[in-house]
Amino acid sequence: MVLSIDAGNSRIKWRLTNKGQTVAQGVQLTPKSFEGETLNLSEIQSPSEIRIASVAGDKVVNWLRQQLLEQFAVPIGLAQVASTIGELSCAYEDPQSLGIDRWLAMAAAYRHYDEPLMVIDAGSAITMDIIGPGGQHVGGYIAPGLTLMHDSLWKNTSDVRVVGSGYEELWLPGKNTQQAVNRGCLLAAVSTIESLAAQFPVRIVITGGDAKILMQAMSLSADNHANLVLDGLILDGVELIDL
Repeated sequence: MVLSIDAGNSRIKWRLTNKGQTVAQGVQLTPKSFEGETLNLSEIQSPSEIRIASVAGDKVVNWLRQQLLEQFAVPIGLAQVASTIGELSCAYEDPQSLGIDRWLAMAAAYRHYDEPLMVIDAGSAITMDIIGPGGQHVGGYIAPGLTLMHDSLWKNTSDVRVVGSGYEELWLPGKNTQQAVNRGCLLAAVSTIESLAAQFPVRIVITGGDAKILMQAMSLSADNHANLVLDGLILDGVELIDL
């Protein structure tokens, strides 16, 4: 069994799989890792291997490593971006400068569909990566996520304080500040995606915490996969370094 851990800037997600089938899974907020909490793994069976993908920084990786070494006497590997994985090849001259979350999401999506794709991860940032024929990563784009856009307005304008969702009726102008901000942020994200889709008319695959919000607002069809990074972590050929 493999314990896979996706440590993002906002959330840490984990999943225990046995021959590709999910046995157990969980999620918690990443900031909790600095408040004396541990991942709630006490009820799971001992894995044979642990794989970690992290964009949350060395402190989170070290915190995870300490807990996992105390709890399980099994190999722990930290996933790295490589120039290729299977038929997928990285467009970056320095593959290590590509975020591991983007790489694993692309790897999982391409393994699933085996065709040109736009892979979108709608989290703290919205990343949009294009995969061309033959698994060639063409490159990508990074834009602020919905929460980052909200926070930017909150921090830099004295009278804008936004709470809640209120994304309904995207194309109607907001009649209060909350509606105006939420619809404006969502419109910016959706317009970016649809503009790229006009230039790259390929299947759209979307993951991340804000995936459903974006899909409901888009005029284009998209396939939603909730845990592409975790899916990518368990693929054969993922490059790992020992922790």
